[in-house]
Amino acid sequence: MARLTPNEILKLSEPVEQVYSNIVDALLINMGKHFNSGHTLSTEQWEIRKLAELGQLNKESVEIIASLTGQNKELITAALENAVYMATKDIEPELKKAVQKGAIQNAAADNVIASQSIVQALNAYEQQAMDKLNLVNTTMLESTLAQYRKVITNTVNIERQMKAAQEVLNIATGKVITGTESRQQALRQALSQIHKEGFTGFYDRAGRKWSPEAYVNMDIRTTVHNTAIEAVKTRQEDYGVDIFRVSRHSGARPLCYPYQGRYFSWNNKSGTFTDGEGKRHRYSPISSTSYGKPAGLFGINCGHHPITMIPGVSIPRDRPEQDKEENDKVYAESQEQRRLEREIRYSKQKAAMMEAAGDKEGFEKEAVKIREKQADYNAFCKKTGRTKRLDRTQVFDYNKSVSAKAVAAAKRREKLETSLRSNPVKLPDGTFSKITEGTKISDIETFAGKGSKTDLRVKNFLVQNYGGSAENWQHSKGRGYIDTADGPKKAVIHWFYEENVGAKEIFVKGWSKK
Repeated sequence: MARLTPNEILKLSEPVEQVYSNIVDALLINMGKHFNSGHTLSTEQWEIRKLAELGQLNKESVEIIASLTGQNKELITAALENAVYMATKDIEPELKKAVQKGAIQNAAADNVIASQSIVQALNAYEQQAMDKLNLVNTTMLESTLAQYRKVITNTVNIERQMKAAQEVLNIATGKVITGTESRQQALRQALSQIHKEGFTGFYDRAGRKWSPEAYVNMDIRTTVHNTAIEAVKTRQEDYGVDIFRVSRHSGARPLCYPYQGRYFSWNNKSGTFTDGEGKRHRYSPISSTSYGKPAGLFGINCGHHPITMIPGVSIPRDRPEQDKEENDKVYAESQEQRRLEREIRYSKQKAAMMEAAGDKEGFEKEAVKIREKQADYNAFCKKTGRTKRLDRTQVFDYNKSVSAKAVAAAKRREKLETSLRSNPVKLPDGTFSKITEGTKISDIETFAGKGSKTDLRVKNFLVQNYGGSAENWQHSKGRGYIDTADGPKKAVIHWFYEENVGAKEIFVKGWSKK
């Protein structure tokens, strides 16, 4: 019986998948590096300077893609050949025994590798995969340049909007900041947008948009799986065997679940057959299933495989039928785990890009998200008993140094929030309350003192009253919930902070509508 499980398919395709995950990481980080300079230039000069770097970025992107895809052909060949071997290694001896018993005809080829039809199928799938990957490479390069231009355009537009607003707003409100700091904010917004969009241009037959790594993941896994299915089907044809049984596994997709454990004909026949124990079974045409649909039987990311059934010889051995409710539960858990893993990886990727761009504040914001998402992931795996797959959360060039900075940034945020929650908050009416228990402060922005380009005019007052160092005091704001007589209410909160002293002079600037 063919036994190429979803886990085995994953293992075979992962080397190619990892290549493209690394490429996306490297391209984004390299793009970030191009924006880690020129902050003191005027808007017009900065725009000209960055557009002039377009040729160099293209050259670097070509080099990144070429260096990381150099072994694509070897990786694909190895994956597909192993898929053929693993899919047929169990059925080949059974087929040969059936020939000896006179139950089926002998195959023209003595082994799988000698089967011309399998060799042809293998070559076709290999070429198909390489053509797809070459197209992905070209599309990624074009998209990198397009997204780079978009960052420049969006940064310029955002910065000009901020300058226009500055003319009508009092800068003392802290709502708008000037100079290089406004550039950094504008750039952060622009980089965040293209990171969210990713490298565009990847669509499946249904018109759905995919990231390059997700597109490659889907395509390579499907190709590996299709190769395995085709190998089994072809080898059955070599021996004149038509009937197969669909495997069972937990967490089956809705369009696959109804066919688990049932018998079908590759040649679209129907009827009955007797197994090796004398039991009769009904089989149906393969066309009566969801076979051929992207989300159907043996389709994209399907975990099922065909089990060859030789009439009068094969004995069905499979798991007992699984309860549909339990199946759906396992499937939902597997999807949720992958979502959490993608979220962690997404934040790590963005943090690495912000680090490369020299945006300390942007990096620290994302570092906090990484810590929160990792906590959610750990809690989920503990609750469900699922095995952690930390390899799926790794990012290329997210090294120990970057990781250590992220951990330190998250701890600093934790310390700040603890201090904010433990101190009274002055309300607009002059009374005092406190930050709601469990509240996470969002949209934190430091606009004066340490970590900004603006001088903190009240730093001496703060030192005299609370201590600490004048250079370390900062004025920041964020959004969080405040306890009120009517229950928790979201507010724009301001505070002064010195790491060794804590948060002081905390007050609500206004109630938030966000």
